Amino acid sequence: MAESSSISGAPPAGVVGVIAVSRVAPAAAPAAEREGDQIIKLSFFDTPWVASSPVQLVFLYELPSADDVPAAVRRLKESLAVTLALYLPLAGRLAYVPETRDVVLDCSDDDALGVAFVEAEGAGGMDVRRLAGDEAHDVTAFNGLVPELDVAVLPAPVLSVQATRLGGGGLAVGVSVHHAVADGHALARFLHAWASASREGSGSPVTESLGRPCYSRQVIVHPRADEFARERLHKVAPNLPTVNTRKHDVTQRLELARRTFYLSADAIRSLKQRINALASAEAAEASGDKPAVSTFAAVSALGWTAFVHSKVLFPGDDTHLPTCARASTLQVDAAYLGNCVRGCLASADAGDLLSDAGLLRAARAIQAGVREVEAAPLAGLETWLDRVRRLPLPRLANVAASPRYRVYEAADFGFGTPRRVEQVSMSYDGEMVLVGGRGPGEVQLSVSIHPDCVDAFKARILCLTGM
Repeated sequence: MAESSSISGAPPAGVVGVIAVSRVAPAAAPAAEREGDQIIKLSFFDTPWVASSPVQLVFLYELPSADDVPAAVRRLKESLAVTLALYLPLAGRLAYVPETRDVVLDCSDDDALGVAFVEAEGAGGMDVRRLAGDEAHDVTAFNGLVPELDVAVLPAPVLSVQATRLGGGGLAVGVSVHHAVADGHALARFLHAWASASREGSGSPVTESLGRPCYSRQVIVHPRADEFARERLHKVAPNLPTVNTRKHDVTQRLELARRTFYLSADAIRSLKQRINALASAEAAEASGDKPAVSTFAAVSALGWTAFVHSKVLFPGDDTHLPTCARASTLQVDAAYLGNCVRGCLASADAGDLLSDAGLLRAARAIQAGVREVEAAPLAGLETWLDRVRRLPLPRLANVAASPRYRVYEAADFGFGTPRRVEQVSMSYDGEMVLVGGRGPGEVQLSVSIHPDCVDAFKARILCLTGM
């Protein structure tokens, strides 16, 4: 883990000062830990994400003393090395193979395996209590707390980490990961494993608590698997090895307002009761069994209806909510390190979502989209990307992650649970992220939205939840 100022991963200058950049390599001899191929093909669930910007998360901690920060950083680096020995693909690189026109995950070069680890110090005013407590995000500060991950041209790294000392005895842990390597479920398991190794020591808690991850793409079965993966790849990245030239993402991110709402277990229960009451009122006219509303559907419906109200849409305007659902019927092991989610789409007339039964209409549309994916996870994949590209952006919201991701519980690295967890990589108007909250049964809803719409969005959230 030699120090180097030339390793990529450093955040934008100004907000934080970089102290050092080092490379964390897998702790164990790679050949001893590897299972399967050293060159991993991407599946057709992976390739649509090749041209995407990285997923960036930040975890804010308040330590007993600022003197504890160096020890915490050492613990993070040592446990990351241990964890990468099992999650080896995250230490590899995405590479282009011109002979086959494929993109692969290359773990074959032992000397190149590793993750950039940035150590930084926040500028004046970056106090952990303020950053953790503000409803309105300090978007500029948050953006400086996550490391760069240059994915514009292959070969490219797939993971980088940043530890930033903050005022008030604070520590921010930022993570940037390439979505082509892991979906939200896989990323959550990796973070859980890393935190477990840090908290319990550098022995074997990673394996004992979560089991060894598997990452062979052969578990994703399709009659045209390789050909289909290649077709989807070249639809999103036609100019390989250049894959991503959308440098505007961060600029657009800084132009949008960000808010976070914490929905207690009681608030979610009340929200579901409201939706069920609306369903009961229509029971006399409806036929057939209606599934109970899930927490995901209820909170997503809350966010979608708030978005429609904030945008001043009218009856007759179509509105859409793309999200992702895990292809659970494929029976892929929970320890799979890769993507096993596919897009699903909820659509409605804005007039229906603006009505008194708007929450019910939204929840039903979301449930219908999820059921469609669960019943036939491979159906419609050929046209999904084109279908989403045709949707009207001004009337389009989207939801990422899931309340099932108990990120606060999982991210205890041995110095307590985080004061706040946020996905920094929210760059589009109407983008929402749901994760499990800090308390039992709580859900955290974060939104990125145009500044002119944020007050109306918040008002609708408060009105429908009684917060």
